[in-house]
Amino acid sequence: MNNSENNIPKINKEIMDYAKKGNTNKLINNLSAEDKQKLNSILNDKTALESILKSPQAAALMKALGGKNG
Repeated sequence: MNNSENNIPKINKEIMDYAKKGNTNKLINNLSAEDKQKLNSILNDKTALESILKSPQAAALMKALGGKNG
């Protein structure tokens, strides 16, 4: 496991399954109200979103979800 993968919070199996299947509604419904607000804020801020998507943590998460990034 490389350093960027160490920075990914532990995600329970159910949440990981939702993500792998692209079930965004179930993912979002599992967020707290505060986290939903943070997510909406980031999604509406192009600069913040681009910065997050370019991070090593995002690349490691995509790899963990079976993506071809990294």
